[in-house]
Amino acid sequence: MRRLLFASLLMTSVWPAFAQTVDADGAKALADTLAKYFGRSAIEGKIVNVAPAGDNYRITLSLAELFKGMPSRGVNGDFISSDLLARPLADGTWNISTATPPDWIDTSTFTGSTYWSVKNAQMNGVFDPKLGTFSKSDFSYDGMKMRVAAGTQAADVTAGPVKGQLNGMANPAGGVDMGYTQTTGNFVETISLKSPLPAAPDDGAVTPAPTLPAPPSKVVFSSGEVTYSADAKGARNLEILDLWAYFVAHSDTKTLTDPQQAELKGKLLAVLPIWEELTGTYRFAGLDIDTPLGKFTAKNIVQEMDFDGISKDGGYHFALRTNGLTYPALPIPDWGLPFLPTDVELAFGAESVDLETLVKAAVADMDLRRDEPFSDAFESNAAAAFVTNPPKVVIDKSMVRTAESEITVEGEVSFAGMKPTSRTTWEMAGFDAALDRLNKAAEHEPEVKNYVVFAKLAKDFGTKLPNGHMQWIVDQQADGSVSVNGNPVKGPDPVATPDDDDALDGTTLDDNIIDPDAGSDSDNADAPKQ
Repeated sequence: MRRLLFASLLMTSVWPAFAQTVDADGAKALADTLAKYFGRSAIEGKIVNVAPAGDNYRITLSLAELFKGMPSRGVNGDFISSDLLARPLADGTWNISTATPPDWIDTSTFTGSTYWSVKNAQMNGVFDPKLGTFSKSDFSYDGMKMRVAAGTQAADVTAGPVKGQLNGMANPAGGVDMGYTQTTGNFVETISLKSPLPAAPDDGAVTPAPTLPAPPSKVVFSSGEVTYSADAKGARNLEILDLWAYFVAHSDTKTLTDPQQAELKGKLLAVLPIWEELTGTYRFAGLDIDTPLGKFTAKNIVQEMDFDGISKDGGYHFALRTNGLTYPALPIPDWGLPFLPTDVELAFGAESVDLETLVKAAVADMDLRRDEPFSDAFESNAAAAFVTNPPKVVIDKSMVRTAESEITVEGEVSFAGMKPTSRTTWEMAGFDAALDRLNKAAEHEPEVKNYVVFAKLAKDFGTKLPNGHMQWIVDQQADGSVSVNGNPVKGPDPVATPDDDDALDGTTLDDNIIDPDAGSDSDNADAPKQ
């Protein structure tokens, strides 16, 4: 079932390139191509069906056939069928459009239920077999509804209208460049949580009479517009499809032969680096969050990602940015209200990440005929390689802004020999105003004096910049010592001599295992002692 569900997502990504004539022979050829990705049983069982329809081929995906006979496994419900029209074009591409769009699915299992529906879904595009994706496409639907319930929890979602695009083109350096955008209007998600019924007493006492259940607690997220965009550079579409077809072809094979396993390793390596770069942005505009405490709002909430592919020196970055935050009446003192954030930006990531060496070594060592596909030698060498060449954690410029102040931080942390070394730069605008507010609050609330002491200590260690901001440059050395703006605040950690059993044996590093391309020479130095 998992194979067929995944393959259905690739339904518009596997069209062959052949003559324009639409006939029964062409339908069979297209069905044979789809069988590589869905499995021959899906074609024979009419889960996926191909038939001529005028100057198009009608491809039908029947979820009813897919789930037929599955209630005993805890899945039952009403399932839809959807149709695509595929028309071959003179240049070898295909025009793909919806004929009978997906409408609704209603399922229940042992653990809960799911309902999903869309209204007036439409899709049209040109698929290019040489790219393994659409050169251009558009989709839309007027609205959608979804409900997922399990136990005492339920989530209801409504949204619409929705529209989007997917476009692709060949990358001169290899692979495919793709861009995807989607805009969703009137998004509302309601999360409901019911209080569980009291458990029956286990001491023989009389069960109390049932009372009316408390109304469920609800949290409602709503946004006038949700947008999503993603761009992939150099994506290995065709190689990924080829690898998927291999898995489908060998899904019933219990033990791979040597040639089959060698073929699998070749296909795994061909997929690398999967993509050269993948970026994405998810944005809520005008987000309201209604809770039992009241309404929280944000003018914008944005998630961003920027991931390299699998390489020797990859970077992987993530950011969460919000602005225009407002709050309901909260149970905090009046002096604390100006310290509530109005804007927050958190950005971090990892750099100098060598996934290529690790993945290639894993593929070289892999033997699916063993009880454990990867050897103990590979696992120990992979751990040793991570210790001697760890990635670097970076804090991209992050910020918290309040009504009266703003604090930023950026820096990096390295872990050579598993000993952290870091430098972070902190900068604050409005420091004096914040300190004044704490001093005034301390006159009426003595416990605030603790915050005042800390703030004054921070001011003593800080450097005042020409723009009036306070700055702190914090350095941590591998020996555990810490300084702020060059002033020591913590000495080195005590030197401990680990037992031999606790020390990392760097001699286990074997280039043949860690780097399959390295040949027979071994020039690894011992890893640092722990």
